[in-house]
Amino acid sequence: MVYTENYPVLDETEWKDYCQLSGIHSKETPSDWMKRIWDRLMDYKNRGRLAGSMKRYIIANKMKYLWEGDLGHAVGVNIAICYSCNKLVYSNIGCKYGICHFMDKHWSTNCIGNAYCDISFRDYIEFKNKLKSGLTNSFDEKQAIRRYELWTQNAIRRVKRAREIGRKIRAINIIAQKWLEYMYRPDGLCASELALHYQLLWAVCEEM
Repeated sequence: MVYTENYPVLDETEWKDYCQLSGIHSKETPSDWMKRIWDRLMDYKNRGRLAGSMKRYIIANKMKYLWEGDLGHAVGVNIAICYSCNKLVYSNIGCKYGICHFMDKHWSTNCIGNAYCDISFRDYIEFKNKLKSGLTNSFDEKQAIRRYELWTQNAIRRVKRAREIGRKIRAINIIAQKWLEYMYRPDGLCASELALHYQLLWAVCEEM
């Protein structure tokens, strides 16, 4: 399999509109920005007219002026829209040299979708083997590998979280059962054990 990113050729009207999508207006909130551009953004996405990183997310830009009368230039800020979960993403990391690393963190921790990962496990193994053997040095394939590994980290984290919640639910059920045993059979637990179970019950509930 040969993996390449497709870069569509936009006409002049599309290009102007495309460049304006990421711009947040003065005094505009991130939510307002997202609502304003969402329909146009999804239209470009569904027609395959987004290129590069904008296929998976869009970073907000704000105009920066260096002196009075300066025409200004767009600067990426620490706000993005992720297409995998259709959510706003915030970070204190920000962007540097046009690279926004906080999306990697979002994909590996908080993203509830997986559209950013567009290869299968079989493709992942194939690309890794090609890379190790020196058969390829494709930037696109390296990025696909990276996104797959970010998705794997996210999936493992979510499974661990689900298991932890399951253990806490079982603990609550056991403690609640002990409470009922005492209520209906007072000889089952002494007062100190009852107090301990009660404290454990509330401690587990607060962590849920």
